[in-house]
Amino acid sequence: MVDCRSLPGFPLRAGSSQWHEKLGDWNKRLLERSQPMKAVENPRRSVRRIPRGQALLEFAILVPVIIILIGATISFGLFFFQANVLQQAVDVAAQEISRMPFGPNQELGLGQLESCDESNFACNDQRFKDAIFDEQFLVIHDSEWDSSTEFNGDFRAFVDQLPLINRLIVPAMIRDNGMTRYPGTIVVNAASGEETVLIPIVEYSIRGFEDDLPFPNDNPPGSGFAPSSIRTAGETVIQWVAPLEEIRVDHDGDETSPSKGPFALDSAADATLGSFEPGMVALRINYPAQSTTLINRKTVSGSATEPSGETASMIVIAGDTVLDSGATTGCYMIQDPTPRLSPATNLPGSNANAGLYGLGELEAFTRIVRPYRKVMSFQAIYRREVFSSGT
Repeated sequence: MVDCRSLPGFPLRAGSSQWHEKLGDWNKRLLERSQPMKAVENPRRSVRRIPRGQALLEFAILVPVIIILIGATISFGLFFFQANVLQQAVDVAAQEISRMPFGPNQELGLGQLESCDESNFACNDQRFKDAIFDEQFLVIHDSEWDSSTEFNGDFRAFVDQLPLINRLIVPAMIRDNGMTRYPGTIVVNAASGEETVLIPIVEYSIRGFEDDLPFPNDNPPGSGFAPSSIRTAGETVIQWVAPLEEIRVDHDGDETSPSKGPFALDSAADATLGSFEPGMVALRINYPAQSTTLINRKTVSGSATEPSGETASMIVIAGDTVLDSGATTGCYMIQDPTPRLSPATNLPGSNANAGLYGLGELEAFTRIVRPYRKVMSFQAIYRREVFSSGT
């Protein structure tokens, strides 16, 4: 029971009909308040529905971003690993060469492609090839260490007997068709007849809409495979460099004279460059890092087809059209690429290091495109410590 004195409208005369009616009304209200409240649905309230396929749409938007992140992680992670391997290799190479007894005025000769057969170069000395570096081991065919050889298929045993720098760079080499090799263009040394590798430095330019699209071996597939409206970048090989070379500079300010390295003690006889210090081992390792997961897009300036000079980013379509097989560079001759068939075009390609120049041929967007490519360089400089009694 409720004390009537706590009710609104009190005091009322006890026992009156009005008093009993008021008391019953308030007891009923208190009883209703003590019961759990029931949710009352509002018929006018609209219920928000989740559209069908929303999760699928969100996933479709995120997938390209996820793929790019995965591809970048794989490619750049591999690039960092290769950079560590090669920086260590060039550092060790410079140290060891500085302690080899060569003539004080003898040239090192590494990377001089126009005179690779010069017998007076230290790099052509048999002691140098046996202990430090031999370019022929930049290409290692499986037949050199398979079960028919003394190594009985043990690649590690074969690598253990290589010169020092060749051993150090093996982790950065790639697998190709029946071989393990340094990335780049397979060439033949005209003097020794041995296969080795050179690296092309490529310049990109705008290819107009009306220009024919290049394809491997200049043999395009049927019409419709690559729409002619696709803007592509043209490629030109502007320079060749060796994987391991001496750092040579314009020491005398004369552009007509050849650049010189600082290995020989008399190399500064006509030097006008103040920083040119003779008696130094100055080495550079070049490495063409090419991605298996990212394609090559280049921002290039205008050309005859675009006189405004506007820049545009475009996919580089694969096409080895600059030099033909058998063309020469210095005393090296470009070798035929190993046969490789693309499942999409039935043409040689579809490999991150494929093609005549080793620039790579991947398949994306129903086209043959170049992989992302950067030529990395690693340097080391040490002063020569040991000299022979020769000249």
